[in-house]
Amino acid sequence: MPYIAMTANEWLPVPDLVAGQDGWIAYRTPGPYDRYPDIDVLLARTEGTPGGRVDGAHLSAIRQFHCMDRLLCQGCGRPATYVPGKGWLWVLTEFLESGQPTAVTGPTDMPPSCARCALHKCPVLKRRGRQLLWVAEADVYGVYADLYPPPSGAVVTEQLVPLEDQTTLSTAVASRLVRMVHRATPADRGLVAELAAQQQSGRM
Repeated sequence: MPYIAMTANEWLPVPDLVAGQDGWIAYRTPGPYDRYPDIDVLLARTEGTPGGRVDGAHLSAIRQFHCMDRLLCQGCGRPATYVPGKGWLWVLTEFLESGQPTAVTGPTDMPPSCARCALHKCPVLKRRGRQLLWVAEADVYGVYADLYPPPSGAVVTEQLVPLEDQTTLSTAVASRLVRMVHRATPADRGLVAELAAQQQSGRM
């Protein structure tokens, strides 16, 4: 199953939040994975145990952050493929839900991929196409988050918040870490297949 995807045995609870003395929101009952190391933002909790049918519509925040921060494969959680002079291997959809072409530069919440997982079948990619890209530059930029601003606490959903915006981050429950993709070039499928074979044989 895709490493970052939630499964049927997991769920997203409704956040039970309180305002801390420092002005940052927190969970009423603290947990060990409330914040990702070195990224000071509250994470959306995933409860349950991974297993069962894959839920392609939702991602586990802690697993997505782990892959995106450490440039691990979104499919298997192992190191993503890197080729000197080309960059990291990324898989993006060819088209947005609207039918418009997907930009190959700008913010993305999808972590990179290893060569093997890049060639695997995926329902989303089957429906919206598959772009294999070498990405030479992908700086950590921000998070997608739901905001719970005081005093009302009324939720503002799915906002892209730069990490430098500490005021907004203090009210955020983040679901995905975002990198800003630059210097992306098409990846030759033949080379990716060759790298996948090397990976399979243990030569990578």
